[in-house]
Amino acid sequence: MKHHQSSIDTMQIKRQSHFKDEKQDVAYFEDWVKRLEHANKRRYGRHVVRTTLGKTHVWSWSTCENPSETLVIFPGARTTCLFWDFDKNLDHLKVDLKIYMVETNGLPNLSDGFTPDIKSLDYGRWAAQVLEGLEIEKAFVAGASFGGLVCMNSRSRIPKR
Repeated sequence: MKHHQSSIDTMQIKRQSHFKDEKQDVAYFEDWVKRLEHANKRRYGRHVVRTTLGKTHVWSWSTCENPSETLVIFPGARTTCLFWDFDKNLDHLKVDLKIYMVETNGLPNLSDGFTPDIKSLDYGRWAAQVLEGLEIEKAFVAGASFGGLVCMNSRSRIPKR
């Protein structure tokens, strides 16, 4: 039997700094998340997905007990996806959703600091790994700025999801 190496295994990755002082900055970020949860009167679920880029941190929240649809959000560059929920912004969607907010690898957040070349389709491959790791069969995807690029790349890689 011939082994076929997938293109996901050959992703060109490089190390990129995500925090200047990792210990101090992670503590600051965790405190910021606690303050956001307190202000929004909600607690975000935490998930870690292993990808080719390393550990990817994902937040989750449901708008109801039994959501009928799934939304996956990718943030813009140099931001956290939790910005999408300032002042309970996600409440304005007014749809029963399970929401996953993905922290992009290589940016200042809790995900590992590896990143592919932005000009490649590798972020689409990474997004496919995230959906697979979260066991998401089908979802709506949303992204702002850089996150929109990830959404377009994921569409080209996993159109049926």
